[in-house]
Amino acid sequence: MKRRQVVATPLFAERLGQFLADYAARGAVRFIERLHESYRGMVSTIGQFEEAARARRRTIGGKAVTVREYVLDAGARDFLVLYWIPPDPKEPVVLLNIRIGGQNRFRWR
Repeated sequence: MKRRQVVATPLFAERLGQFLADYAARGAVRFIERLHESYRGMVSTIGQFEEAARARRRTIGGKAVTVREYVLDAGARDFLVLYWIPPDPKEPVVLLNIRIGGQNRFRWR
């Protein structure tokens, strides 16, 4: 099976950057390393299991899409990634948003 490319929205990149900056300021080097390792594993496998992840229906830009969830295990904390797999296999998987596990809502802007 051919691996799909994975791209991140600016919102995802900004939120991940905020989390990394916050934990780096706290000196949580091992935590960041575990998060990085989990992130790399996600990117390498995310497009292979389209039906395995929990699905949610969301309206994004006026269009209803089915988005999926992926849990990044960083040891002391989990992060929940919301992503979309386009129906066309030539299109990349889109990482939409990320939040700390246990938070009630995703923050959208």
